[in-house]
Amino acid sequence: MASGIIENTENMEPQETGLAGLVSWVPRVLVPTFALFFLSFALLYATSAVIEFIKPILNDGDLAGGLVKGLHMGVVALAVYELAQVVHQEYDKSGKPADAIRRLRRGVTRFASVVFVALVLESLIMVIKYSQQDLAGFLYYPVAIIASASLLLIALGVFIKLSNPVQMENDS
Repeated sequence: MASGIIENTENMEPQETGLAGLVSWVPRVLVPTFALFFLSFALLYATSAVIEFIKPILNDGDLAGGLVKGLHMGVVALAVYELAQVVHQEYDKSGKPADAIRRLRRGVTRFASVVFVALVLESLIMVIKYSQQDLAGFLYYPVAIIASASLLLIALGVFIKLSNPVQMENDS
C-alpha cells in the first residue's frame, strides 16, 4: 500500500489513491467536458452560419452577401469542430496519453490545416467584399492575413520536420 495503489476485488484492476488518483481522474472528466463544450459551440456556429446565409437573401435578396456571411460563420464552425475532435482524441479511453508525439503531430496538423483554410477564406471574403464596395485601399488587410497564413504554414512545416521520428532518433 506504500505505492498508493489498492487492489479492487470486483474487477481486479488497481485503483490509484491520493494525488495520483486525482491526476488520472481529472483528464477522464475534463477531456470529454471540453470536447462537448467545443462541439456545442461548433453546432451553434453552424446554426448561425445557416441563419447568416438566409437572412440577407430573405431581407434584401442579396445572395452574394448571404454567401459571404454564411461562409464566414461556416469556416468558424469547422475550426471549432476540429478543435473539439483534437481535444477528444487527445487521450485514449483509459485517460492516459499513448504515443504522444504522433498524436500531437496529427492533432496540430489537422487543426492548423483548418486554421489555414479559415484564414485564406477570410482573406478571400475580404477581397470580394472590398472589391464590391470599391474599398481597394483596404486590401492590405487580406494581404496581411495571407502573409500570416503563409508564415504559419512554414512554421508547421518546420514543426513536422523537427518532430519527425527518424530525425528525433538521430538526434538522441
